[in-house]
Amino acid sequence: MRAMWLRDVQAILARSEVVQWWDAMSKGLSRLEAMKARCEELEQQVRLTEFRAEQTQKNAADALYQAGEYEDTAARIEREAAEIENRSYEAVAQFEAQRIMASDLFSRMGACEHSLLTLQSEVKTLEVSLAGANDAARREELTRALRRKQAEVQRAEHERRESAASYERENSRKLRLWEEVEQMWSRSLDLSLAVAEKRLRSRRSRQRAEQLFREAEEHKARVEALRRELEENAKRREEIAHALEELRRQARQLMGCLVGEEFLYWPRRDDNQRAFCVPISDHAAGYNIELRARTIYQVGRQRGVQFIEPLVQGTGLAEEADQRLDDFFTLGRKR
Repeated sequence: MRAMWLRDVQAILARSEVVQWWDAMSKGLSRLEAMKARCEELEQQVRLTEFRAEQTQKNAADALYQAGEYEDTAARIEREAAEIENRSYEAVAQFEAQRIMASDLFSRMGACEHSLLTLQSEVKTLEVSLAGANDAARREELTRALRRKQAEVQRAEHERRESAASYERENSRKLRLWEEVEQMWSRSLDLSLAVAEKRLRSRRSRQRAEQLFREAEEHKARVEALRRELEENAKRREEIAHALEELRRQARQLMGCLVGEEFLYWPRRDDNQRAFCVPISDHAAGYNIELRARTIYQVGRQRGVQFIEPLVQGTGLAEEADQRLDDFFTLGRKR
């Protein structure tokens, strides 16, 4: 590759075939960047959709497991309710027996009170008769009868107190038995309602699990579609990259330059430590200065594009002087 003057590089860049090459290269780079961006977006969508599919399937499995737990809980509560229901039958039977006993005691207590009242009335009658009797024999007879009745009254009072105490005791036990029965019925009703709720929640959890499994399958199908699209775009990206490599290879023959990833280079004829460089595309950032495509800059041999310099004004005068010097020696040799 021969060193060139600035005007030579400018002339090369002005050629129609070079302009066409640059247009093809610019369009190819734009398509490549767009394809890279699309591939990155598809990769993100694939990862995100895969995560959604996994998470949705996990949630579906959890919902199915929860439905099983609800069913187990409902069965356990139902067994407990059945046991309470059976015990309530026994408690009702005990209550009924206790109720009959309490009723008998109540009747006995009433009979005792009636007997006591009768005896008390008889005692009062004897006392009145005794107070009105004048005969000594009659008074003695009434006195003995009164004493007997008073003794019977005392026995009747004792029986009434015992019957009343027995009635209060057994009636309290009857009331406690009935309270236990009502508590059992209330607990059984509570458990029965809880069974219905648990089974309803189990059905809802199963329906939720079915819905989530369908969504997981939809996500998986979406992942496969995205993967196919990603593969197609990756293939087109490779095709575009190969086409750009072919354009770079053509640039060496078309423009007689060194071809980098983002720059074209020509050695400077007037300075073997520097070279002309031309950006293939615009670069607003990333370099020490803002770069525009098809604009000629210069770089040093050591630092290259790490430090890019714009061409200083007046460079063309120096090149014209160097060209006249070359012409002088060339013409001199021809003579």
